[in-house]
Order: sequence, then C-alpha cells, then structure tokens
Amino acid sequence: MAKAVSDSLLEQTYTSYEIIVVDNNSKDGSIEFLKKNYKKITLIENDDNYGFAKGNNIGLKKAKGDYILLLNNDTYVEKSFLKNFLKAFDEIPHLAIAQSKLVLMENKNILDTCGGFWTDTTFLYHVGNHKDKSLPQYNKSFPVFSVKAASVLIKRAVIEKIGLFDDDFWCYYEETDFCQRAWLAGYECWYYPYVTTYHAMGGTSLTFGNDFVQFHNFKNKMLSFLKNFEGFSLVTIIPIYLIMNIALSVVWLLQGNYKNAGSLYKAIFWNIGKLTNTLKKRKLVQEKRKVSDKDYLKMVKKNPRFSYFLALLTRNFENYVDSPL
Repeated sequence: MAKAVSDSLLEQTYTSYEIIVVDNNSKDGSIEFLKKNYKKITLIENDDNYGFAKGNNIGLKKAKGDYILLLNNDTYVEKSFLKNFLKAFDEIPHLAIAQSKLVLMENKNILDTCGGFWTDTTFLYHVGNHKDKSLPQYNKSFPVFSVKAASVLIKRAVIEKIGLFDDDFWCYYEETDFCQRAWLAGYECWYYPYVTTYHAMGGTSLTFGNDFVQFHNFKNKMLSFLKNFEGFSLVTIIPIYLIMNIALSVVWLLQGNYKNAGSLYKAIFWNIGKLTNTLKKRKLVQEKRKVSDKDYLKMVKKNPRFSYFLALLTRNFENYVDSPL
C-alpha cells in the first residue's frame, strides 16, 4: 500500500507540493521500505501509535502549504488529482474541507461513500455507500455535514481558525468533529466528485477488536456533541443518542456480544470523567461560533428511510436506495 500511494503522489502533474508521511510506530517494515525507495519524502517516525487524530495532527503541524491533503495509506490517486482538486476552492465559496470521490480499489465501479448527512437519530447518513459511481446524483458537488478523511483537501486558514483534530479522539468520528467545527465557524464542507481516490478500505482498523472500535465510536460522538452543539440542541440530541445506543447495546446483549455492549457504558463513564476538560473545549469552540445550529443544519441534515438504519446495522447496503439529493 505504501508503494501505491507514494508512487501516485510522486507522479502528479501539479508540481508545487511536499509529501509528508507520518508513521505511527509501524512494525511491518514500512519505514525501512520508504527510506530505501522514497528519499524525497519527509518521513515522521512516531515513537508510539498515536491514532488517526494525533497522528495527522503531527503531520499537519509540519506541513507548510496553503492547502493540505490528507490521504490514507491504503489509497492511490490519478496523475491530475492535485491539479483538479484545487479547483474546488475556486468553484465553491466558503469551502473549508473537500472530499474527493472515493471508489473501492477492489471494484472500481463502486463508491466507498460521498460523505455524511446529520440525521435526527444522531447517526450519520452515509450517502453513496457502496453505490454505482456512475449514477448522476453522485457526480455533482454538494455540501455534507461530514467528509470521510481518507481523502480530503483542507484550507490551511481553516486550521488556523478552528484548530487541529481533537487528540482525545484517537480514532473514529474525528473528521466529523472537525467538519462540524468548520461549519460553526462559518466555513463549509463539500463532496467534490471531479477527482477520484481509490480506497482499499479499513486496512488498519481491521487490526483492532470491534469492542475497541465501538468504544471510541461511542466516546467520540458524545464528546463531539458536548463540545459543538448549542445548549438548546443538546437537550434533545443527548437523550436521543443515549436511547438509540442503549437499544443497540440491548441487541448486542441478546446476541451474547457482551464486549460490544459494554463499550457503550465504558464510553459514557469516560465522558463523565472528562467532563471538566470537555467544558473547557466547549468554551473555545463556542467562542469561535458564527453560525447557529439551525442555519447550517438546514444545508446538511437529511433523514433517510428506516430501511437505511437496518442496512447500517447489518452492513448490507447493496439493496438500499439513497433518497434523492
């Protein structure tokens, strides 16, 4: 994978860029391979696995460009990728963060996802999940509540305004938290389908246990909600979030999946223990707010049919048809 992403970046027709590889203390020979074969890149060797959020932050602090591309190590891109991706910021006013079209590497006719909309259930609606990439609705730009950070281009000025990813997230939901903070500060996040990234999907996350994944997923969502939403919004969002996920934990208990069920309650207690620190973060986020929840959510909230949530629960999206965008 390191070879695929490095080669495709080195072959770009756009020439004014730097490549920074952040290695989260890998043990698979990646560092030795990069040092031997890619001497022109900047390699950062972390002494521990700091997760997606902090790992990317280390690279973001090192980067010098006006625009910063985050690209997973299990991807590759076309030669005109950077040149064409930058056009998004000329075409879309107030753009802060753009996600490219993400296509599955194993089946190049199928999308990964086009990004996520907010829903009244507090679960994200991942549009285009495993859909035919040629369908017209996925070949136009549109605003999203959250991008998927496997391939995103970020305007540096936005990072200087809202800050980096939250280190406490470690992994999962960090890009959604980052996008929401951009929306609050008056910027916008869009899906931009005129450039394509080929994605192998989940190569790193597959090494973790599902209960580990679910703990960070539950923990980070609650942390993000507490930081970012207005108080009036939280009155409804937090109870709905707890009811929906307690119901999910009951399903897991009935299935005998005690670790996954326990991860929710572990996440709740984590947030209770960190509440003082979270309130400090909330103060900083709300001080930068320029837009009400109502004003930006009307652009990026879409409630899918109930069958979508069944597809989400079973991870079977093949038969689900997205609502018109």
